[in-house]
Amino acid sequence: MKIVAPISSISELEMLLHSGADELYCGIRTPEWEKSFGQGMWINRRSPQIANILSWNDLNTITEKAHEKGAQVHIAMNASFYPGSGMDLVLNLCKTLVEEIHIDSLIVSDLNLLMELSVEKLPVKIHLSSLGSCFNSESVAFYQSLGVKRIILPRQLSVSDIDRLIKRSDPAMEFEVFALNDGCFFEEGYCQTSHALGAFCLTEWDIEVRHSKKRRLSASELNTNQRKYREYLWFQNNCGSSFQQDGLPNGPCSLCWFGRFRDWGVTAVKIVGREASFVRKMGSIQLVKAVMEMVRGKASSEEIAAYARQIRNTQAYCESGYMCYFKDC
Repeated sequence: MKIVAPISSISELEMLLHSGADELYCGIRTPEWEKSFGQGMWINRRSPQIANILSWNDLNTITEKAHEKGAQVHIAMNASFYPGSGMDLVLNLCKTLVEEIHIDSLIVSDLNLLMELSVEKLPVKIHLSSLGSCFNSESVAFYQSLGVKRIILPRQLSVSDIDRLIKRSDPAMEFEVFALNDGCFFEEGYCQTSHALGAFCLTEWDIEVRHSKKRRLSASELNTNQRKYREYLWFQNNCGSSFQQDGLPNGPCSLCWFGRFRDWGVTAVKIVGREASFVRKMGSIQLVKAVMEMVRGKASSEEIAAYARQIRNTQAYCESGYMCYFKDC
């Protein structure tokens, strides 16, 4: 399995490649897009100011140096949807990325853009973003018919779902799963809110309860539900963006499942957080790389899970169940 790491600045490049990144992914901020649509409509799923590469020269350097080290570079074009008036701009941007920068793949979620790219047939791989909500082997086949070569699986799948989906899909299809950082309260592929307005899923909303005629919740039950809701949000928000005592980052992960992912044929594991700090990215890739060495050393899935919990060193957080991607339901 490969390690896919986020990058948002050329200053992070050497650290990520040296620490074990096999693939990098990033976004690009372009003046052409902002001139047409402003900063309220993002060109991808993360903030243009802090989560994207800000110059073509930097992106070109990142791609060249990554290729020299045998690493690939993927570009996120994964807005939930693009306006019809912006499709030509997006397609021209994709052509520039492929023909002039020589990126390795485009990460896409918008169905219209996928269909347009299937017609264009650019010499680049297409990866389906998790926002494409691929939940079963039938949808795998559909996206494959549009030229998708890798599918990034949604966080809301269970490990049993992942096992079943891969077994029933074409062996030629690649699959990528989330490894570390950032949860979502909802299924993000069905969420049409923009993070430009804030992360709707992580906002601690004040909840107003409307009782049904059949059952009225007690004050104690309401307080318990509210406490659990806020606790879950805290875990999904990287445990309040906190760190372990040894400096490794807290937050949602699937480290315990790495052995099974390897055995099922998962292609890559993804570290989330293009907008994260240099320190958090460094700690994240060190954590994933440590577990990945067990995977590549052919340790059993049970040994890998035990080691992951040991290196996590947050037993109470792990036992809460709130910090797990891909819970087995």
